[in-house]
Amino acid sequence: MRKLKAIFGRTLPKASVLLWVLTTSSLVQAQDISYREEIHIHHDGPVYLTGDRVRFSVTCLDQSNHLLSPLSRLAYVELLDSENVPLAQSIIDLKDGKGKGDILLPFTATSGDYILRAYTKWMRNSPPEDYAYSIVTIINPFKSLGLSESSEKPATRKAYAPTAGLTISTASEVYRSRQKVTINLGLNGVEGRPANGLVSVSVSKVPDFFMTDQENSGKLPVVVKKNPSQASFKPDRHYLPETKGQFLTGKVYESGTTTPKANELIYLSIIGTQPEFYTSKADSEGIIRFEIVDFYGQGEVHLQSSDPDANVDIVIDPSFSEAFVALEVPSLNIDEKWESYLTQASQNMQVRNVYSSIIPFDEHQPSADSLPFYGIPDQKYYLDDYTRFPLMEEVLREYVAGIFPRKRNDEFYFKMVNVEKNEIMNDEPLMLYDGLPIKKANTIMELDPRLVKRIDIVTKRYLMGGAIFDGITSFHSYKGDLAGLDPALIVGQEYSFVGVQKGAKYVFPDYDDVNSTSTLPDFRNTLYWTDSREISDGLGEVVFFTGDDTGTYLIDVEGISDSGDLISQKRFFKVEK
Repeated sequence: MRKLKAIFGRTLPKASVLLWVLTTSSLVQAQDISYREEIHIHHDGPVYLTGDRVRFSVTCLDQSNHLLSPLSRLAYVELLDSENVPLAQSIIDLKDGKGKGDILLPFTATSGDYILRAYTKWMRNSPPEDYAYSIVTIINPFKSLGLSESSEKPATRKAYAPTAGLTISTASEVYRSRQKVTINLGLNGVEGRPANGLVSVSVSKVPDFFMTDQENSGKLPVVVKKNPSQASFKPDRHYLPETKGQFLTGKVYESGTTTPKANELIYLSIIGTQPEFYTSKADSEGIIRFEIVDFYGQGEVHLQSSDPDANVDIVIDPSFSEAFVALEVPSLNIDEKWESYLTQASQNMQVRNVYSSIIPFDEHQPSADSLPFYGIPDQKYYLDDYTRFPLMEEVLREYVAGIFPRKRNDEFYFKMVNVEKNEIMNDEPLMLYDGLPIKKANTIMELDPRLVKRIDIVTKRYLMGGAIFDGITSFHSYKGDLAGLDPALIVGQEYSFVGVQKGAKYVFPDYDDVNSTSTLPDFRNTLYWTDSREISDGLGEVVFFTGDDTGTYLIDVEGISDSGDLISQKRFFKVEK
């Protein structure tokens, strides 16, 4: 939920970026995109089974100096198949250029190599070749794999060359089950001096042949075909940087036509116990833009014109990029070398599924509570604190100050007092029920007050986007489900909206504590993952425990130093009984 933020404390890296944000739509056409972002994505293992969770970290940099970019607040992450069809999509928070998230792999996925790509909305002004790409190998053990005979040489896959400035050391090359492992990280910068940095670290099981086959070791980047130059690329539209929240854009048309409807005021509502409300006035081309801040998870948004008699169609733009590149992805050759790994991995997954209700797992944390869009209301009434009346008219007349219900030709209408000026305002206030705009006061009056939990009142003129409201009356049901409202009175359009992924807490066993005698099976594919581990004065440390599964494990470290140098290094070790 929304937290109050200071919006003037951030200094953007270049004046041209600030000018871009502040310009009108006509000036946007100048395409002043001299500030370029570069993005990197790191995930917690090269090989996954369906039902596994792909954990990842995203690093967004200023391309000119490789320092963390403060510009974009959001990153877009997609898992695509070979035909660029998304298997999963996620939007994650970026805090000063760093973010994290995860994707749960569906059991219906087909075995093969998939593409994990990441970008910001600002980067959509550049060719899609500039996005971050990585290969994710997914195996579905419940579908026929058709193991072939082992080939002399596996499919060619290019591995990252280790960065000389980073070292990974462990006390041993071989560990026992449930044994503590300490990884020491060393980072040197210019002239070999100790350096500072921020890295993500994964420790995951890989097939045994990965240790000896350097063409298959570690994370496997994708080779893409580059465009000749930036000048040859023309985006489908001009994208603003998302410095605060997600831009939801679209276009308003005269109903049943392709004729844009200019100057139409559109309301957007997110209905629920913590509703949100936004407005946008269409420009001369019918384009609307909403900046939705701190909406987490997925849900439905409601769109309608402010004019109850308007007859318009509203078309919302896709949230994710539809620009793709030709990717040179080697085919996945699942041969006999994989057999023992896949057999054990499948058994491990079935054990995890059986004990999933009692074994610690990665938990997605709910977002914190926030204020509604109007902030702290001037008056707030919890109806359970008062005598319950059977009619809403009695509730409003008896103890809700600031609202004056009146009648004209048997139709109710509301007037409100501007407390700052001590005068009755001219027009009706904005009326909301669980975030949904209500056009007629009669609809409010017909609600059963026993279904209403709270009434918020804003008793002053409120400006929002292209709209001016003579006060706000916001009614809230107990469950945020529009209880008691006649569905026939709901007009407008519904749109499925992908919000920001909720934060995750990654849980890993600690066998030094009371769990040291636990008899629960521990067959994790990923022994450890952190999206942000600091290296200070050249030194960093990671501590974790092995599980019950034996085999080869890969330590994979990626990140950025304080001086803007990219960090990438890997190391293998084994776990035995």
